[in-house]
Amino acid sequence: MRKETKNSVWREVCRAAGLWPIWLRIGLQDIRLKYRRSVIGIGWVFLNLFIMIFAVGLIYSNLFGQNLRDFLPFLTIGLICWGYITAAIVEGGNAFVASEGYIKQIGLPLYVYIFRFFVSITLTMLISLPAFLIIGILYAVPFKLGVIWALLGFLLLQGVSFFLIAIFSHLNVRFRDAAHIASVGLQVMFFITPIIWPPEMLARHRLRWVMDFNPFYHLLEVVRKPLLLSIPASDTNYIVVALFMVGLALVAWIFTKFYSHRIAYLL
Repeated sequence: MRKETKNSVWREVCRAAGLWPIWLRIGLQDIRLKYRRSVIGIGWVFLNLFIMIFAVGLIYSNLFGQNLRDFLPFLTIGLICWGYITAAIVEGGNAFVASEGYIKQIGLPLYVYIFRFFVSITLTMLISLPAFLIIGILYAVPFKLGVIWALLGFLLLQGVSFFLIAIFSHLNVRFRDAAHIASVGLQVMFFITPIIWPPEMLARHRLRWVMDFNPFYHLLEVVRKPLLLSIPASDTNYIVVALFMVGLALVAWIFTKFYSHRIAYLL
């Protein structure tokens, strides 16, 4: 029976993946509708990011005594990755709620709507990436061959984001307070994760354990270190991220198993 349930979850995901023209089209449409009739359009992605980068960068680089040339690229890629993780939890958590009309009228596999939000959230992140390229060129980031390791980092980041969408989309249908609790948790994690401050600061104060036990720090490192230094992240970073992904995949499978057949009734 367990094997049959496990196979049914896997079949559900595979069926949804096979319907890629549907969720890809809807995901692209979500982005177009989000910036419909906007003068700047997707330029708001860059504008919001650049305002955040320079406002926070100029203040915190002086506050922490950091060289702006090193700190601003570090801050930029950190904010891009964190924005992607936040969107996966907060926006992705509404995948089923926002798709209520489709779910109640069309008999498509539920993971179609998870893929839908994965597409729109991921494309928004990719649209914001040129901001890092611009900052990197302006502040002479040494882009060398080792920057290719960032591709692996982005794949791991996308995998984590996909599982976060799957988890919170199921959880948020059953417990509508889940999104609010997650928002509070993300605010806390933002300030204890080295995004607006360099990780060396904790190491100097013998608080490195705060980072070592923070999976989001390791997730940022597998993307950030190759882009900033053109070297791969440490083995520990990759191992922790891999274990984190496995844990998220297991939780996503459990939630899918217990809640997927009740989604239409819970909406």
